[in-house]
Formats: sequence, C-alpha cells, structure tokens
Amino acid sequence: MLAAVSQVTVVSVKADLGVAPEARVAPKKATAGPRRPLAPAAELVALNRRESFTLRPGPQGGFGKQTMHALARFLRCHHTQRVHAISERLARLLYETAAHFDYHPLEVVAGYRAPRVAKQKGNPRSPHKRGVACDFRVAGVGNEVVRDYVRHFPRVGVGFYPNSGFVHLDVRDGASAFWVDYSAPGERAKYSPTPEEDVRRFAQEPDTQPEGDDPPSAEDPGVIAPNLPALVPITPREE
Repeated sequence: MLAAVSQVTVVSVKADLGVAPEARVAPKKATAGPRRPLAPAAELVALNRRESFTLRPGPQGGFGKQTMHALARFLRCHHTQRVHAISERLARLLYETAAHFDYHPLEVVAGYRAPRVAKQKGNPRSPHKRGVACDFRVAGVGNEVVRDYVRHFPRVGVGFYPNSGFVHLDVRDGASAFWVDYSAPGERAKYSPTPEEDVRRFAQEPDTQPEGDDPPSAEDPGVIAPNLPALVPITPREE
C-alpha cells in the first residue's frame, strides 16, 4: 500500500510539471565550437643580440598582455638592457609588414632606446624612448620596397637610411612624416632637404645592384646600430 502511494505521488508531481511520467530527458552536453586556426607567425631577429622572437596575434587578431610583455623584453634597449612597454599599434604594423612580405624575417636594428642613450645620440625627443619606434629591414627585400610599403600606414613616421641599411617606423597621433638620412652607421645625421625628390630620383636611376644579390643578412657581423641625432629644421618635427 505504501509503495503504491509513493508511485502515485511521483506521477502527480511529474504531471503538475507538465512532464510525462515515462519521459526522461538527458541533459545536453555543451559542445565547443570549432577552433580557429593559428595565425601565421612573424619572426623578428635582433641584429645586435642575435636573438629572435615569434610574433603571432591571438584568436581575436590582437596581441595579449603576455605577448606584449615578451615583445617589450625582446625590443629592450641594447645599450642598457632596460625594458619599456611597446606600443601595440607598432606591434600590429610590424606584423602587417611581415605578412605583406610573405613572413620574411624582420631584422631589427633598434627598438626601445633609454632616454639617456637617446640624449647621447643627439635626439632627446626620439620616439624610440617612448616605445613607439623600430628600426628594421626585411630579409631578402630591398629597403626601398619596405620604405614604400610602410609609408601607406596612416599616422606614422618613416625614415629611410640608404647608407645605414634600414627603415625607421614609428607610430604617432598627428600627421605622418617622412625623411631621408644619408649618414652611415656611427655618423651624425645627414638629412636630405628634399626627401620626396630623392625618392623620385632613386626610382629613375638604373639598378646598380647585380641581379640575384640580396641585402645583407642577419649573419652579417658588420651591422652596427646607427646614431639617430635630433632632426634638423628641414625634416618633419615629431608629434
């Protein structure tokens, strides 16, 4: 008799809830969506330290705190070993540049520069001391080609150093700027008063580089971090 009462009670409760007594609904297991494939990695090589760094955006396309901390460590001042935060926008533009050139390694001449080092080199307002600039070249790609590509980015400073063998890129809030510096590594700046005219002249001159030769590689022991003195009035002022 007691068992029958219990059965009736269970059936009554299920009926009140609108559930058939015989029905048993198994809980649905949460299924994870398909994983997004990893973005290709860009390789950065520090010419002054023979270190390398893999730069890869996260699933949402940005760079997380861990990546940015590691990048700051990689782009530390090679004179003082001091570490400074690096602009995420600069990181993004460096990655976009590597992607544009089929992920050829970016050979970094200089990233962050400590304030006293920037002052010693003649440019106390250098964007390098704020972690928003990088001097680099792309392995196997002419610096003129790299220069022309990065100039399409909005709100950037681009410097072309044909005798030192690299391109400068910085991010800024104001208008873009462009300059040409003919100094060799270790020399005082030799800024051109007519950078745009020089670029047009370079484009019209025949290529004197023998066909098949590549720019110096990261293994070249002669790479020297150049001085970056203050810009003279003929060059664009930093924002």
